[in-house]
Amino acid sequence: MKATGWERIYREQGDLQYDVLPKIEKASRLFKKKGYRNVLDLGCGTGKHSVFLAQEGFEVYATDMSRTGIEIAREKAESLGLYDIHFKQHDMVRIPFTDCFFDAVICIWTIYHGTLDRIQETINEIYRVLNPGGMVLTDFLTVNDDTYGTGKEIEKNTFLGEKKTEEDVPHHYTTREELVHLFSRFGQLQIKASSNSYTDETGKHYTRRYYDVDAVR
Repeated sequence: MKATGWERIYREQGDLQYDVLPKIEKASRLFKKKGYRNVLDLGCGTGKHSVFLAQEGFEVYATDMSRTGIEIAREKAESLGLYDIHFKQHDMVRIPFTDCFFDAVICIWTIYHGTLDRIQETINEIYRVLNPGGMVLTDFLTVNDDTYGTGKEIEKNTFLGEKKTEEDVPHHYTTREELVHLFSRFGQLQIKASSNSYTDETGKHYTRRYYDVDAVR
């Protein structure tokens, strides 16, 4: 069977290296202050943040729907002498852990790769596996992002073909009002508008506009 989506991307491109994001470094400090222990890296990809959090002393569960991504992440961890990260392959809309299992969930550059219904299912699953008082850190593309409208619209604000190499990966763009609705079950919600600039492989410049979301169950 022909690989699609992120499985295809990781098979073709291997380890997608990038630096640990400052917001994850900040999250690590916050998690320690709160006394969090069990952390789920949901959609861990090739494991950069999973490795960082394990090095910071957390009990890390690194999960992704791509078997190849998981294999790369495991090899990376073991090359650094990290054998205690728990790796598992699964779909985000069905998190295979019991209720109230995690103190924190991070889901970075990931959750918006789907239709709105799947995003809501994922958020509901995150809520279920979080301890009361636990928190999720995630991010969403906004409707003001430079790439909004690129590709084929498969439902409102959701497009296929947004980015070269990700032609078969959906990208959903959201609004602040939609996020309030999506996270309505959570007791606390913080939405922060952020942006950064990047240049694609053709030399074209873009401004990435997104929301950083912190939500506490």
